[in-house]
Amino acid sequence: MGIWFWFVLAIGFFAFITIIRKWHDNAMLYTLAIGFAINANIFHAFSAPIYAGALVFSIDSILYTGFMFCVVISAIEYGTRNAKILTSSTIAAILLSAAIEFLARTSSTGYQTQYLTNFFSYFFSAVGTFAGVWIMLFAFEKLKNKKVNIYLNITICILISSIINSSIFYVFTILTTGLIDNLIYILIGSYIGKIFCIGLCTISYFISSHYFIPKGLEEKYKKNKRT
Repeated sequence: MGIWFWFVLAIGFFAFITIIRKWHDNAMLYTLAIGFAINANIFHAFSAPIYAGALVFSIDSILYTGFMFCVVISAIEYGTRNAKILTSSTIAAILLSAAIEFLARTSSTGYQTQYLTNFFSYFFSAVGTFAGVWIMLFAFEKLKNKKVNIYLNITICILISSIINSSIFYVFTILTTGLIDNLIYILIGSYIGKIFCIGLCTISYFISSHYFIPKGLEEKYKKNKRT
């Protein structure tokens, strides 16, 4: 359907996050984060590319940014410790998914090198997620303590995590499959997509903290308005 469908999809995903957070917010953040992160490992620029001229986009830009947004929101609303537990649960789910896929494919058609490569692709994505999120949360706390604007904080933190995760994932991809001819166009498309999605993150947070406040957080934001 092309690149315009990608942009409509991105808006739809973040509208969904904004709406679904209204009910059982913390539980919804866990559900969304795990679902986004696992599927970002399946549907990426190599398995499901969307071409816009030379640029390559993919739904993983939406999904992974959505995952990181859930982590940041968890830190904002429920504390850094909760955000780390959410991330650990997500990493465990990624690795479990990788193991199940490897065992299922091997039991079906026998061992193939590609199945092991796929497993390690998940593994290095998990490593990138761990490194990116822990550094992101460290930066989040530092910026919060310095009274940096919350929207700028969200933007900086998600960009930091994206760069770290992408670096680890693509280094692994290059080491296992060789130099990728259109890597620069994949990266440009990926970061155009992620920057657009980060903008949607800030809009989503604004709506959720002003107009469509999740249940249980109403008093917190009433106090913020009074102060």
